[in-house]
Amino acid sequence: MIIKAFLFDLDGVFYVDDYLIEGGNETLSFLRKKEIPFRFITNNTTKSRKKLAHKLLNLGLEVKEEEIVSANYAGVLLLDQLGLTNCKLILEAEAQEDYSRFKEQKQPPEAIVIGDIGQRWDYTLMNALLQDLLKGTKLIALHKGRYFESEGGLTLDAGAFVAGLEYASGKKATVVGKPNAPFFELASAAFTCAPNEIVLVGDDFVNDIEGGKKMGYSTIMVQTGKFRPELAKQADVQPDFYLPSIADLPQWIEQQNKNNGKN
Repeated sequence: MIIKAFLFDLDGVFYVDDYLIEGGNETLSFLRKKEIPFRFITNNTTKSRKKLAHKLLNLGLEVKEEEIVSANYAGVLLLDQLGLTNCKLILEAEAQEDYSRFKEQKQPPEAIVIGDIGQRWDYTLMNALLQDLLKGTKLIALHKGRYFESEGGLTLDAGAFVAGLEYASGKKATVVGKPNAPFFELASAAFTCAPNEIVLVGDDFVNDIEGGKKMGYSTIMVQTGKFRPELAKQADVQPDFYLPSIADLPQWIEQQNKNNGKN
């Protein structure tokens, strides 16, 4: 296979909570030395792109803001595309920094934008959002993740609440983040190569592996983050390759180059 670019999930691949996964920076250094382009793709919706880059740098991960394409940032692009400005933002305060041009000016709002708000979900909030949806408000979900990895194990994600609102209102949400094709297209726009020359590396069978395969990418599942052997057995779509962690990627690339007759 020919490898010309990489798309990397972040959470679970390069870090979990506030801890880096060993070998991530060495892998990025290897790619930069080989002049292989890459982008970080993440369904993170708790921080603005600038704050997310700042967090990663503080963790010790050597990233640049322009290398990050987040679901939060993609939501801004979608609202611009749809011409919507009167929006109710169900987002953390830091995430709302990307949405400074979008305010809830009158009732009902044109759109509800839903991201991650942790344990602030409750019946009162869900019911209030339902009333807006029944009045014609659009439902925009920055992602529909089922769960994420935390120190306490797999934790319920925002997608469960989005699905509940869809069921109650009879409306389908417009979903921005992974595994939707427009998100991958945005993330890979800087690459000058064909989809089958892009490798996606992630820890989620649906958002990363299934989403990447639908785009025509080669896929790698790292056995960190959300990965569980029992989930691998149940997965409808399997990755092209498994690696123990992101630290093993340089060796994998060298092996692929050797198979292709490249030095």
